[in-house]
Amino acid sequence: MILKYFLKSLFSNRPLWAWGVGFTTFWLFMGAFVFGYNMTTRLESLAYTSAWYSIIGLIASGVAATTISYSVYYSNASLAYSFRFTKLRPSTYVLSLMAATALAVATIGTILMVLSAAMYSYRSHYSLLPVMPLQSIGVFFLAGIFMFLTAAILVVAVNNYAGLRSIAFVAFVPQILSYIFAFSALGQSMPVDLVYGSPFADIQRLLMVTYFGRNTPLNLSGGTGPLLNTDIFIMSLLLWIALLFVIAMVLVSKIRPRSIEQGRQL
Repeated sequence: MILKYFLKSLFSNRPLWAWGVGFTTFWLFMGAFVFGYNMTTRLESLAYTSAWYSIIGLIASGVAATTISYSVYYSNASLAYSFRFTKLRPSTYVLSLMAATALAVATIGTILMVLSAAMYSYRSHYSLLPVMPLQSIGVFFLAGIFMFLTAAILVVAVNNYAGLRSIAFVAFVPQILSYIFAFSALGQSMPVDLVYGSPFADIQRLLMVTYFGRNTPLNLSGGTGPLLNTDIFIMSLLLWIALLFVIAMVLVSKIRPRSIEQGRQL
């Protein structure tokens, strides 16, 4: 019941679709038709498409985190009383909203996958379909889980221990980190340990691997450096999700009622 409500809420959320699909489609268009597209072979074109798809996919996932942040922020008081006086349990709330977010992000990812294939195939005159489309949708599903847990932890931690005056900034932290890690892939490569250890980098690299069908080098822009191990990305992301799930359960079960008016104060 609560999952159905969350799904309806997310799928009818206009800002989520405007920014998660509309704005990210703009970036896909820029990558295909505006920025320097000088690929000559199908393999080069597929690699280029995969890079942009993975970058935009990570950014779209970050947009969902901002949406979830405000959802948790507005419901903090009702959650505190519901957990105490109704049958609603923290685990039910966390699992339901986590599943709804994962499904919403997977849907957005599917749309971006289709748009990426269409735009870049048209631009390159090659058929640039993803090599592992179902696995790529699975990565988006995991990205949705991770982004929900990250957003919930940040908002509830601030709500419980610092007040809500900084909520406007906190809500955008996952999205900011998504931009940083996404576009850093086009510049100077980050240390390999950071690429493996960051869940944001894990999502971006896994999206690229599932579209391209091959392991990717450390330096995407130059195509240099060692080939990175996909299994490590998967294990790292799953470990982060498990850790954040435990933290989220602890924090949400102790959520305190706060006036949302605090979030409007500078």
